[in-house]
Amino acid sequence: MSTIAVYTFMQEGGKMPAQPHNALKWKAQGFDFICFVTKKADMPDFVGAWYMDELPISWEDRRLNAVIPKINPQSVLEGYDYSLWIDSDVEITDDSFYEQCKEMQRRGVLYADLKSTGVRNVYSYAWSVWRKGLEPFGVVAKACWFLLKKGVSPMDGFHDTSVMLRAHEEEKVLEFDRWWWECLLTHAGSHYDPLMHIFALKDTPGLDWEQLKADGIRKLI
Repeated sequence: MSTIAVYTFMQEGGKMPAQPHNALKWKAQGFDFICFVTKKADMPDFVGAWYMDELPISWEDRRLNAVIPKINPQSVLEGYDYSLWIDSDVEITDDSFYEQCKEMQRRGVLYADLKSTGVRNVYSYAWSVWRKGLEPFGVVAKACWFLLKKGVSPMDGFHDTSVMLRAHEEEKVLEFDRWWWECLLTHAGSHYDPLMHIFALKDTPGLDWEQLKADGIRKLI
């Protein structure tokens, strides 16, 4: 089986992501660990298990730089068929999570993310984004109006995009990622990728997905 690229992004001046559990063992069993930054400069090639790599592209909008690799793995990863995105505040804490990912890879799962237990739907998520002052009301309202027009129901639930396993070179996954990115920029104008995730996922014909168990990972904040 091909190697899975476990990758994340560290904002300039931000805190280094936690070291993945048992990284040396699992590197030998088919995982690489890559942390992207906008400017590598004099940083070492490795910080613990993480290989430090510079984004091939970057935007003036610093917050969007974190979303570029998250939604577009095909644009930043070379030589990998499978990737595992983890937000910088997510830590792998147990071997069981690697085992789960390898088992999905063996079965040829194209896409998997976490089913959220703390957020009811995309509309309650959008409300929390505005209430916390993370985006202006106009941005959130524009996204919600688009979703309502497209028939996204509160009953459609919410997926946690802080962890995603993808066969990112497969055509259906590429179609989904490109549509997700376009919807985020065009119909949300936001830095909060979950606003358009559930719509893009369900609006990609023929893309089946599964859900990862949260066993063996934790969010640090």
